[in-house]
Amino acid sequence: MSPPAWVELSRQTGDPRYAEFALKEFWAATDFLFDPVEKLYFRDSRFFERRDDQGRKLFWSRGNGWVFAGIANLLDSLPRDNPQRPRMESLFKEMASKLRSIQKPDGYWAPSLLGPENSPPETSGTGFHVYGLAWGVKNGLLDAREYRAAIDNGWAALTRAVASDGRLGWVQQVSDRPENVAEADTQFYGVGAFLLAASGVAAISE
Repeated sequence: MSPPAWVELSRQTGDPRYAEFALKEFWAATDFLFDPVEKLYFRDSRFFERRDDQGRKLFWSRGNGWVFAGIANLLDSLPRDNPQRPRMESLFKEMASKLRSIQKPDGYWAPSLLGPENSPPETSGTGFHVYGLAWGVKNGLLDAREYRAAIDNGWAALTRAVASDGRLGWVQQVSDRPENVAEADTQFYGVGAFLLAASGVAAISE
């Protein structure tokens, strides 16, 4: 989430070292935590060998959402002629394709991305994923014909989670892994993800 701020520091100061540091650290984290088979990020090294009761790897929806939305924001800040931009765009498109393929029929993404059966709605990860997909369509990295249905289904799911009093529900609570979530659960970061998704959907609906 922080690399865009470092890149912006380089833009405002003219000192390239901030952006160089951000990209160096981003790729170091990616080389360590990104699963090249599943095209998703582990939360940290504790999860490399953990599996669910069906033997599947554990990839946390909100954790991957932070990365996916963060890459979109980083690409927004990264100059077009930056030599690392093609690699960043390729990573973004790989994640987008994977996320589209594992979205649940109800429009949400499961808290544990590879374990959709019997999973509850979850709005924080879903918000970040919808934002990232919409950003990709808006900026020409993703084909609207392929991704618009996933975006619309995700946005419809998010709006269903807003209660009559305006409270956003189904937000997994503070954690570091996929966990249970209830309709009454809410958090500020879930609302933030919802608003990001809203901004992304609005941008491709103009």
